[in-house]
Amino acid sequence: MRIKEITASLGYLILLFSFSFLVPAVAGLYYNETSEYVYKAYLLPLIVSASIGCILWYNSRDSVENLRERDAYIVVGMGWVAIAALGALPYMFSGTISNPLDAFFESMSGFTTTGASVLDFSGGDYIDIYPHSILLWRALTNWLGGMGIIVLGIVILARFMHGGLFLFKAEVAGASVTRLKPKLYQTARILWAVYGFFTLACILFFMAAGMPGFDAVCTSFSTLSSGGFTLHTDSIGFYASPAVEAVAVVFMFLGATNFVVHYWFLTGRFREASKDAEMRTFVIWLAGMSAIVIGSLMLSGMDSPVRNGLFGAVSAATTTGFSTVSDMSVWPPLIHALLLFLMLTGATLGSTSGGLKTARFLVLIKNLRNGMIKAIHPRAVLSVKMGGKAIPDSVVSRIQILFLTFTMVLAVSVLLLCATGISLVDSFSASASCIANCGLSIFSPGVGFHTFSPFAKAVLTVVMWMGRLEIFTALMVLAPSTYRK
Repeated sequence: MRIKEITASLGYLILLFSFSFLVPAVAGLYYNETSEYVYKAYLLPLIVSASIGCILWYNSRDSVENLRERDAYIVVGMGWVAIAALGALPYMFSGTISNPLDAFFESMSGFTTTGASVLDFSGGDYIDIYPHSILLWRALTNWLGGMGIIVLGIVILARFMHGGLFLFKAEVAGASVTRLKPKLYQTARILWAVYGFFTLACILFFMAAGMPGFDAVCTSFSTLSSGGFTLHTDSIGFYASPAVEAVAVVFMFLGATNFVVHYWFLTGRFREASKDAEMRTFVIWLAGMSAIVIGSLMLSGMDSPVRNGLFGAVSAATTTGFSTVSDMSVWPPLIHALLLFLMLTGATLGSTSGGLKTARFLVLIKNLRNGMIKAIHPRAVLSVKMGGKAIPDSVVSRIQILFLTFTMVLAVSVLLLCATGISLVDSFSASASCIANCGLSIFSPGVGFHTFSPFAKAVLTVVMWMGRLEIFTALMVLAPSTYRK
């Protein structure tokens, strides 16, 4: 482990992140929030973050170019922890969330695009209780976490980050890094440009659907990032608008599908985009599961089964966590199971969604099929293929290990939550929601993340972090062998 290289890279990322506090600060002044409030809530955290970033960078400023792969995983893993910790400062300094653990949970949930909240919704609507600036900050944490603050760092600090490839591999999901341009920072820049373009388009479409400007901005930030934070306790259901729901469904889908494919499509490379096997599989999978959810709601006599069923299925599959109904616990248990399965599966690689991803499930299923064939025909020579290309055995093995580890982390989380007195169903729902980075938790009436014990919140905070880092990066950060020379 190279401490100087790691601290220098962390310093750069924290310094870059510190400027994000200016966005809610400007919003606070625009909405006539007091200067004292704006200073405490945003300018003071900016000063703290910038100071930490400068100190870390200055002491090791000549070492950032020598970042290696193992060091990059530490930078990414610790970077998310540091950014979530600093992102909790506005909640604490403003008095919105006074408990440090709760503030850290809320911040981690935002940056990992989980969307689980400890804010108590029993007091009324969020926008009637909390200042505009703090609600914008919550949405902004979703947006920054969607494409990834590390990827943004590669774009801006490309001249210094010679270890950018390793940072990119540790940050972006996938078996390999797809280069759209010769230089890696150019690829990262394209991904962020597409992300920004879709965000702007989402804002305009939400406004055209009748959503107020502030609501459109905050909701778009949470939609494209698959984050799920909303301005209202009734989520998207607050608007009771088919047009708003239609816009949300479209952009949830866009955010949860591969941004490389989006780039190909936007640049006219339709043949390449149409050949993406994972995208085709996800569309068919989502359509089929949506039909089952809608049919189940119809048979159960629920209100607006097509509208609510389609929205719920897309929200779960994209791991966004939006909802059009105030209480999903009244839905049949079959639908609860389907939605939990959808969120654990996730959408596609190279997107903002969480979960295991469609491509990995496809590889697991094909490998299982090959195993069954070999059991009957031992001499058969088979390989797992996607899009007509064979997947290396090393990649298949890595996916199998990831699936096993993912399942083990989920199981341990459920056990730890049950130990605090939470029911098995609620423990599984909360754990699945956090490891898949989807805030769509189906709790019993009166239960929410804000009702959990400090220990349960601490466990779920770690689970959110591990889910966002695709398990492996988190395990490397936690493994003692990573820090040996």
